[in-house]
Amino acid sequence: MDYATLYPWPKDAWLRTMMVMTLDGATTGPDGLSGTISGPADKRVFMETRRLSDAVLVGAGTIRAERYRPMLAKPEWQEARQAAGLAAAPQVVVVSGRLDLPWDEPMFTESALPVIVATTEAADEAALEQARRHAEVVAFGADTVDVRALVEWMHGRGLQRIVCEGGEALLDTLVRADLVDEMDLTISPVLAGGGFLSEPPTDARNPATGRYPQFALAHEFVDEGFVFCRFLRHDADA
Repeated sequence: MDYATLYPWPKDAWLRTMMVMTLDGATTGPDGLSGTISGPADKRVFMETRRLSDAVLVGAGTIRAERYRPMLAKPEWQEARQAAGLAAAPQVVVVSGRLDLPWDEPMFTESALPVIVATTEAADEAALEQARRHAEVVAFGADTVDVRALVEWMHGRGLQRIVCEGGEALLDTLVRADLVDEMDLTISPVLAGGGFLSEPPTDARNPATGRYPQFALAHEFVDEGFVFCRFLRHDADA
């Protein structure tokens, strides 16, 4: 399966989201982890989206639950990344209001690039001091992280190809801010026993037009029983 052809990155700025979902709508297994509803084929697609990304954007809850490994410069990625004008490894950007993160994890101590943590202007001073010992810290928004300002700042840093790997709260915030260009959805052929419902429900309609963002199915294929769907932003009034 040629994942590079199915999941190409455009030349312009792009915010791509990744999500795996069971047949009954769950985004994690009973253990609260996405890995239990994933599989080898899903992981290969996951790594393909990282391979030519500038940055991996992820929420603090996902970091605490999934225990990310260090983001390293993989030798097999270097020729393609160099040809695309990218750094040796993707930049990790973590969104965290409380700065309650596992600072001793290898992701913070061994990644090829220092991790960036985006928080709020109201962050606790003691928590900020600790965070700055382990990461580059930036603040956007008074009480909640202003994701639109964060993404614009990332673009200013040359981080144009952004892949959001979760969790649901961060994805919800990006949807509300109308920042999502691409949705990559993997349908896992299992029943996990429950689905995720946003509370309060997300309303992504454009305030000016009252219309919902619309996406067109760009690719769909099946591998190892998983259904992979790639949707691109395609608003009727665009």
